[in-house]
Amino acid sequence: MFKNTYLKSLFFIAMGVCISVLLLSYPFPKLYSLGKYLLFIIIALTIVDWFLLYIIKDKIQIERKVNKKLSMGDLQKINYEISNTLSYPLDIEIFDEFPYQLQERSFSKQTHLYPQSDKIYSHNIRPLSRGVYNFGNVNAFISNLYIGMVERKISFEQNADIAVVPSIIQMKKYELQVFSKTASLAGIRRVRQVGENDEFEHIRNYIQGDNVKAINWKATSRNNQLMVNQYQNSRSQMVYSIIDKGRSMKMPFNGLSLLDHSINAALVISNIILRKHDRAGLVTFSEKIGNIVKAEANQSQLEKIGNVLYKQTTGFLESNFELLFYTLRRYLSRRSIIFFYTNFETPIDLKRNLAYLKSINKKHLLVVISFINTELIESSEMIARNKSDIYYKTFAQKALVDKESLMNQLSIHGIQNILTRPEDLNIKVINKYLEIKAKRMK
Repeated sequence: MFKNTYLKSLFFIAMGVCISVLLLSYPFPKLYSLGKYLLFIIIALTIVDWFLLYIIKDKIQIERKVNKKLSMGDLQKINYEISNTLSYPLDIEIFDEFPYQLQERSFSKQTHLYPQSDKIYSHNIRPLSRGVYNFGNVNAFISNLYIGMVERKISFEQNADIAVVPSIIQMKKYELQVFSKTASLAGIRRVRQVGENDEFEHIRNYIQGDNVKAINWKATSRNNQLMVNQYQNSRSQMVYSIIDKGRSMKMPFNGLSLLDHSINAALVISNIILRKHDRAGLVTFSEKIGNIVKAEANQSQLEKIGNVLYKQTTGFLESNFELLFYTLRRYLSRRSIIFFYTNFETPIDLKRNLAYLKSINKKHLLVVISFINTELIESSEMIARNKSDIYYKTFAQKALVDKESLMNQLSIHGIQNILTRPEDLNIKVINKYLEIKAKRMK
């Protein structure tokens, strides 16, 4: 069986031959009659093909299947379910009207669909920005697989507005990894818990082997038997994610800005915090305070945080650390764990704001998270072939050393910090949180 494109070529060649025969063989009646009949057959086939394609609209169905919410920065599938209820095969080429944010200009799916059959095709997309994505119609160019003289375009109304939100996929992925027995294989560190449980839970009967220091003598005297205090791990700690939305967070890595990487990480760690029975909160700021979500541990807290993260955008002004300090002093009355997502590129940036970071760290347990420029790492490891390469390599190496020096300055002043590649952000933040909980840092 010829492919459809070959059939079309053969038909057009045959039509050209027939017309040539008609023009050149007019004096020869037999050849003239043969050409006339062949041309009649081609016209008849074209009419039949057109008629067969005209009646197919309700016999062909194409449906786009896409999640109601898409995760920013992750590969996700769009499925196309195609069904043919006709008694003859078709050649179909699909063109989808993607949202402009995806920049998909060359997408097409071509297939043969046999009688009374269904097919499912998948296409991967990776949304790189939050917002509403408008999907338009699914267009199909359909022709008869056997005849192939006529091609018809049919548009299937599949208009849909899909929200791209902070990564739900990453949130669920790291939740499974943290609470699984094989967490270490995914890079989650198991930190040995030190000390004893320090939060009173209830009084119970003494069991041989219990710590005698936990005996409750008042309860023992009342009940005429040994009673001990039962303790548990400290719970309901307040843990805040603070996200800097200043211009330094607009730097892009792997298609996402540092702000977007921080937003995904804030959603991931908030979910882990709530699963660990602590209270998760959120603060965003730039030259002014953006949103404040008070730390809570109720079921709707994660949705509330996700809705706020969805709306965040990067500004082009310097962030006001002084305003952040006074805002935290006003709204955070209880000592909290703070994961602060920001990016210091020069010693001047850090020096200007170090006093405010030290003040925040006195009242709370502050963890400053900053980012390594992965392009500088690549430049620092390249093979220098000329003077220009030597310059770029030396500059990249110096910039990386300066970045580490900035983080060391924070450590000298007692401020915990994380310096990470954007792609390793989630793992680093989760490990730091688990370390803080295990070592009972306060």
